Amino acid sequence: MLDDQSRQFFQNWYKSNLGDSLLQLELREITSELDSAVGYYLVSQSPLRDFSLKNHRLRESILIAPVLEFGAPGNTIVARASELPFEADGVDVHVFHHTLDISATPHDDLREAARTLLPSGKLVIIGFNPWSLWGCRRLFSKKVKAPWCGHFIAHQRLEDWLKVAGLTLESKRFVFYEPPLQSSKWRSRFAWIDKMFRPLKLPFSGVYVMTATKQVRRFIPLKPRWSGARVRVPPLSKPTAKEMKE
Repeated sequence: MLDDQSRQFFQNWYKSNLGDSLLQLELREITSELDSAVGYYLVSQSPLRDFSLKNHRLRESILIAPVLEFGAPGNTIVARASELPFEADGVDVHVFHHTLDISATPHDDLREAARTLLPSGKLVIIGFNPWSLWGCRRLFSKKVKAPWCGHFIAHQRLEDWLKVAGLTLESKRFVFYEPPLQSSKWRSRFAWIDKMFRPLKLPFSGVYVMTATKQVRRFIPLKPRWSGARVRVPPLSKPTAKEMKE
C-alpha cells in the first residue's frame, strides 16, 4: 500500500518545473510501450491522483489508488496494490509508475500484478535509478520530500524480483540523463549530458523503463505407454515313450 504522505509529496513535486518535464517524458515512454498492446484491460498505478494514459488500443483503463481522493477520475478503484480486486489471468497490461519506489510492500505488489496478468501480458515499470546523478542527490538529502523519499530500487534487483514473480524481462531503457535541477535555465546548460549519454544507452540515467511479460509454461500431454499383460507359458517338452504307449 502506498504511503499517503509520500504520495502527497509526489503529487506536489510533479507540479514543479523539473517534475513536469520528467512526467511528460515518462508519459511518452509509456505510450511507446503501449503502442503494440491490444486487449481489454489496462491497469495503472501511480502516486499521481489523475494519471491518465491515452493513445492506446485497450478498451478499458483502470487506475488503482490506495484512498479515494477529491478530484480523482471516474475510472479510479480504491484497493491495496498487494490485494487487487481482479481475477487471475485477466489483465492485459499493468503499469507501475513509481509506485514500487514508494510502496511498503514492493515484492507483494509485483507478485500480485503478475497474478492478474494474462499469459503473455505486459508489465511496464517506471522507476528511479540509484546509479545516477539523481541517486547521488538522494544520498545527501533528508529523504522527506519527493522524489528523494522514494526507495530508488536498482534495476538489477528488480530483474531478480521479476524472475521470482514468473515474469520475463523483454526490454530495459534508461532515460533522462539531465541532473535534477529545478531551474530550466540550468538544465538547458547541462542538456549536452543527455544528448551525449542517451545514444550510448548507459545505465546511469535518472529513470529506467522496464517491460516484462508473463510467460506460462505449456505442458504437452504425452501418450501413456500401456504395458501389455504378459502370460507365462510353460515350455513344451517332448512326450516320453511311456506316455506314447498309454
